[in-house]
Amino acid sequence: MIRTELKFEYDLRAMPISAKCTACGERMPEPPEDLQNPADIIVWSSEKYIEHRNLKHSQDDRRRIPRD
Repeated sequence: MIRTELKFEYDLRAMPISAKCTACGERMPEPPEDLQNPADIIVWSSEKYIEHRNLKHSQDDRRRIPRD
């Protein structure tokens, strides 16, 4: 089982500049230009990552396996 995570890269001003899935290496889409607050960029990218994970890695997520 591969555990997926979202990894951010930051510029020298600590602004998030990109994000990618650690399981497959796919980069998340670039955030809209109107997002300037780092927290807003992280939230937006996280939402895109959740969509990506549900589409491409749902079988890898341990929490989806029913427990006794």
